[in-house]
Amino acid sequence: MGDTLAKAVLFQAPPGPFTASNVVWDERPRGTPEGGVKRPFLWLERPGVQTTIIYFHGNAEDLMDVESDLQELSDELRVNVLAVEYPGYGLLREGESQGVTPILGRVSSSWSLSMCTRMPENPCETTIEGIDKAAAHALAYVISTRGIPASQVVLFGRSLGSGVAMRLAKYARDRFHWSVGGVVLQCPYISIRQVVSDYACSVGSFMIPSYYDNLATLKSMCIDVPSAMESKRWVPLLILHGEQDEIIWPYHGHTLYDEARRLGHPSVEALFPAAATHNRWDLHEDIIQPTRNFIRKHVPRLDQGVGANQQPGCFGPGSRPVRGQGRSYGSASCMFGASSILEHLLASDRDEKRVI
Repeated sequence: MGDTLAKAVLFQAPPGPFTASNVVWDERPRGTPEGGVKRPFLWLERPGVQTTIIYFHGNAEDLMDVESDLQELSDELRVNVLAVEYPGYGLLREGESQGVTPILGRVSSSWSLSMCTRMPENPCETTIEGIDKAAAHALAYVISTRGIPASQVVLFGRSLGSGVAMRLAKYARDRFHWSVGGVVLQCPYISIRQVVSDYACSVGSFMIPSYYDNLATLKSMCIDVPSAMESKRWVPLLILHGEQDEIIWPYHGHTLYDEARRLGHPSVEALFPAAATHNRWDLHEDIIQPTRNFIRKHVPRLDQGVGANQQPGCFGPGSRPVRGQGRSYGSASCMFGASSILEHLLASDRDEKRVI
């Protein structure tokens, strides 16, 4: 029952259909942890640039919802962006809009949103294992297919995606000895169980399996380090959490930051914007600028791509007064869940859904 309830609470895929012009499909070799399944990714490429953000979205959004924001992130930071789709979301939403042909940059027009039923391993069932495999696939695609060094990769997880990003950073280091250039967590949680406990008390939280425990992963990353990776013990970490977050309360982000400092992490940084909520951020001041500073400090550019060393040009209140000023970032379609245990979380403004 706990697993069924957890899925109902955590995985709130938005309704289809999904279309995008920057989607690529990839399949890793069978026999690898992430292999044997063809998966879609949103790929925003800047020619000649190596620094790449791998982005993990929140739970009630898909690649289409985040594409415009990520395009702006790519343009302003002058980085590549690869966004990961979760099983059961967007192009991997089983049975959604059958017969509708999405716009898929590199896929034959014969593919449709019902393609999930054609695969031996169904990628449309939303599970933690399936999400983790998609995340590992994304990193392998960037490093192996695109030829980008792990040190040039920044994992960016928003809300639900913060757990995916943290687990992938540890998995990559411990299993493959890949140490990514950094991790950015926006609206992160101590653990999924703790978020539930905030609303349903500790008794209710025990009905949720121990999915995505960021605090435990952080401790393990700092303490349990393979001998071969001792010199890469500290993965640079940036925590972004709004002080007005009404979904994942800000003490979650503060706790992760304080614990990293207690463990002696020398390259952990944090920003807690006073006015930011779960979905409403100043895109430039609260996200782009701190992420730019973090990348400049911890991810030295290896490329000589166009604009690699240029200062930001036409972004900000003076040039685009509407874009990024106090608007929803990541998607306003974010929702924690539909379970009756958490139904009060859904009491929201008419034009704003919520997410973890």
